[in-house]
Amino acid sequence: MSDAPIEIAVDKTALKQLKAARKEQIAAATVRMKEQRRAVKAIKAHLDGAELTVPEIAAATGLPGSEVLYYVATLKKYGEILEGPKDGGYYRYRLGQAPAQIAEADPAE
Repeated sequence: MSDAPIEIAVDKTALKQLKAARKEQIAAATVRMKEQRRAVKAIKAHLDGAELTVPEIAAATGLPGSEVLYYVATLKKYGEILEGPKDGGYYRYRLGQAPAQIAEADPAE
């Protein structure tokens, strides 16, 4: 005989207990993820058809400059926005092509 049904029942109970114990942390993480998605969406919306510096993005979105800088660096790392020419002490940023758009536009394939 197999002990699998008993183990599954124990695992489900343990998982329920863990979820109940961490309910507040899970809710807080969910709220943070929603805020991050809203911030990224706002940044991309303001960069749509424009080249802006970090302070200009911060002013347009109402987000703190340090937060905008973090998101811009992350989006730049993953190719979602591109760094343009320097304007005074700041670089200008614009939207980049999404990986799916790059693959569609690649004539080599």
